Amino acid sequence: MKVLHIITGNDNGGGAKHVLNICKYSIDCENILGCIGEGYLYSKSLEESVNTIMFPNKISNKEIINFVEENKIDIMNFHGAKAFLIHRFLKNKIKAATLASIHSDYRYDFLNNKIKYLLFTPLSKYGLKSFENYMCISNYIKDVLDENGFKGDKAVINNGINAEEIKVTVTKEEIRKTYEISEKDFVFVSVGRLHPIKNHQSLIKSFSKLRNEFKDTKLVIVGDGALREELKELIKKLDLENDVVLTGFVENPINIVNACDISILTSFNEGGSPPIVILESGLVKKSIISTKVGDIEKNFDENTVFIIDKNTEEEIYNKMKEVYLNKDKIDCMGEELYKEVIKNYNMKRFCNTYYSFYKKILGC
Repeated sequence: MKVLHIITGNDNGGGAKHVLNICKYSIDCENILGCIGEGYLYSKSLEESVNTIMFPNKISNKEIINFVEENKIDIMNFHGAKAFLIHRFLKNKIKAATLASIHSDYRYDFLNNKIKYLLFTPLSKYGLKSFENYMCISNYIKDVLDENGFKGDKAVINNGINAEEIKVTVTKEEIRKTYEISEKDFVFVSVGRLHPIKNHQSLIKSFSKLRNEFKDTKLVIVGDGALREELKELIKKLDLENDVVLTGFVENPINIVNACDISILTSFNEGGSPPIVILESGLVKKSIISTKVGDIEKNFDENTVFIIDKNTEEEIYNKMKEVYLNKDKIDCMGEELYKEVIKNYNMKRFCNTYYSFYKKILGC
């Protein structure tokens, strides 16, 4: 079975990791990564010896049609808004079965830009409506599709992670020295793109309140995006320049997660279940504070994750304070999260779910 994945070449988030995992570890299929244009994912796939081809960065893409015919592709798996729109334009010309893998709630993908939100959100939905098969990266995403009138066959897959691939390459001491963090500081770490959906502003404001009470606390924010300058101004306004670190994009964020005490995820919405950051935190035996996103309440309990009931500044602050005052619990919770990740979110289960859905689509 030959599978061609279509995704933008500049993706550098959870979707990129998800697709790389399929291509690298799905041994039952011959997977080919088709990148629309250059960028981080395209370069990363070449670096990791993934079978990759780059297509022109355009919607009407005859090169894709030709490639599918010449290489006898059985399944085309489309990932992301631009890929969905390409499918809409090429659907009647494609000689292969198709599906959309949906990593996020299409209604909120473009919140970082008002013009893009008004223009591209309807186009994303328009593209998605052209499919007959959907792989939903959480039950939440499946419910969104059902509630918004998307017809077709739907399956749900949980994110997976390869424990052997996630390696700490820099010591805790070196990381803390790099970012001028004391060994005695209690450090929260947030990993994710700087996008309104991640709710970094509330996180920073909540941390400011905590920092006023407990001087040995720090917050590290790993990632880059359109809100970087805005967040820098907020940090300056709250006089947190010595207490909040913006690292920018980091190739191997697990090094930083390992050097901190606990992860925190304050997103309003996460399409993938569980969010990759939870799986990565678990692999280095760090627990996480999280809002109710990505099926988290179905996947984890109070023995592994601290759950924020309502995504407000006050609730985020209260949960951060609770964790700080109960430091003795977090190592044990990190151990339990590690066991959960290893047992239930491994690559074998992840790849088998995709393969089963592919077979169903092809009528095998």
